[in-house]
Amino acid sequence: MLTTTYDGLGSSELRRRAAREAAAFLRGLPVSRDPAAPLRACTEAMAQATTPAEVHALTELAAGGEDAGLIALRNLLRAAGSRCREQGHAQLAARYDRTSDLLDIADRTLFQLGVDLLAAAHDTLSDRSGPTPALVAGAEGGPR
Repeated sequence: MLTTTYDGLGSSELRRRAAREAAAFLRGLPVSRDPAAPLRACTEAMAQATTPAEVHALTELAAGGEDAGLIALRNLLRAAGSRCREQGHAQLAARYDRTSDLLDIADRTLFQLGVDLLAAAHDTLSDRSGPTPALVAGAEGGPR
């Protein structure tokens, strides 16, 4: 891994110093020491998922919706960008904003992937049981 130095300090040393400096601040916050624990639990549960619905539900639990990990991380990055902007670091703020935009893209991609998974499972089930009346061409409400 490439190490960049800043005023004679490597990136690892800068991070260690920041962790020491922020330790008291972090201890006073009501945040988990292990924020990734719920995501790891979903990852471990994925091995037990036997249906597309279960795979989708675990992925949605971990990454979908406003309260899930992916969007929470996006919101954290946006807040970091705002703080940088307030402190006069516009270029760093823009980098945080662009990174949060990537998480928006990931969120939309995961949403569509979930829909595609569920649609593929539905198509497979439909193939096994034959078409439903609503899906037969010309049936009322079905495609024409």
